[in-house]
Amino acid sequence: MKYGKIRIEDGYLIFTKHMMMNSLPCRDILWAYMRREGNEGEAGRQIITNYLVIVTRRRKRYKFDMTEKEVHECMTLLRVLNPEMAVGFPRGGRIVLQSLPNTRDLGAITVRDGRHILPRKLLRSGNLYHMSLLDQAVLMNEYHLSTVIDLRNCFERERRPDMIPEGVIYHEIPIVDEESVRIPRNQGIADVIMNFQGDPDEFMIRQYQSLIRDQFSVKQYARFLDLLLRQDDGAVLWHCSTGKDRTGVGTALLLCALGASKEDVLEDFMKTNACLENDMEYIIRLMETKTIVDPGIMDRINSLYRVKEEYLDAVFDTIEQNYGSVERFLRKALYLTPKAMEDLQNKYLV
Repeated sequence: MKYGKIRIEDGYLIFTKHMMMNSLPCRDILWAYMRREGNEGEAGRQIITNYLVIVTRRRKRYKFDMTEKEVHECMTLLRVLNPEMAVGFPRGGRIVLQSLPNTRDLGAITVRDGRHILPRKLLRSGNLYHMSLLDQAVLMNEYHLSTVIDLRNCFERERRPDMIPEGVIYHEIPIVDEESVRIPRNQGIADVIMNFQGDPDEFMIRQYQSLIRDQFSVKQYARFLDLLLRQDDGAVLWHCSTGKDRTGVGTALLLCALGASKEDVLEDFMKTNACLENDMEYIIRLMETKTIVDPGIMDRINSLYRVKEEYLDAVFDTIEQNYGSVERFLRKALYLTPKAMEDLQNKYLV
C-alpha cells in the first residue's frame, strides 16, 4: 500500500531518505501520530500541511508529508501490523473508560528539551475498585498494563480493594503514615462531609505541605519513583482514592524529574477538575437527600473533588523553603542522582 511518499510492503515501511531507499520494520515503530503545520498563504489563506510522524524503538523520528486521509489510513494499517504501537497525540489526556473517570495518559506531554513523554507508558488514576471488565480489557489490550502502584493507606484498600487483572504486578506504597490518618474507618463520604470542621482550603493546603515536610511521605514518593525507574515493558498505573491529591503530587514530582515546565505540570494537575465533575455532581445530589447543601457543605465537597492552583503552589513553595529548589529536592530527598534522572528520562521520553 502506498501513502504519499512511503509504502508498506511485507511488514516494512519503505521510504527514500538522502537518495537512499530505507526499509523500516513496522514492528520497530513505537509511536505514530499526525502533525499539522500551517503557514499564511496568499490573501491571508492558511496553508495546512499534514505529516505522519513515526518514532522508532531506537528513538529516531521520521516525518512524512501526506494528506490527512492518507495519515489515518496508514496508521490504521500500521496498528494491524504492530498492535503494540501507540497512535495519536494524547498530551496528558483522559482515557475514556466506563468506571474510571480520572484515568489519564501522560503521553505526548512536551518537556523543556523538546522531547515528549511516550504514550501508553505512564498512567495516573483513581482507585480501581469496581473497574468494569470492558475497562480492564482496554487497559490490558490497548495500554498493555503491567504494573499498578496503590498510594492509599490500608483502611482505604480494605474498604475499596483494587480489581487487579491477572498478570499485573501490584505494589502498595501508602504515601501517608497510617497512624496519622484520623478519619474513622467506618465513615462514608457523606459522614466526612457532614462532620468536617474548619476551613477546607486551609486544611487542603496543610495536607499538601505535609506531603513534602513529612519524611515518611517523602520516602514513599522516593520508592514510587524508584519503581518507575525499574519498570520494564508495558504501562504502569498509579493511584490514590480519587486520583487528585497524593496522585497529583506524585505526578507533579515525576513530571519535574522528566523535565516538564511548571506550567505543564500545573496544566496536568488542573485536568482533574474536568474529570471528576460528574462524580462531584453525584455527591451533591446524594448530600441533598440528607441535608441542605449550603455554601459550607459545597466548600467541603469542592475540597474532595476539585483541585486548586494554590494547592500545587503550596507544594513548590514548601520544596523551595526546605530544599532551595525542585532539582535539589529530587536529588537529596528522592535520591534521583543525575544518572538516575537521565535513565528515567531516557526510559520515558522520545
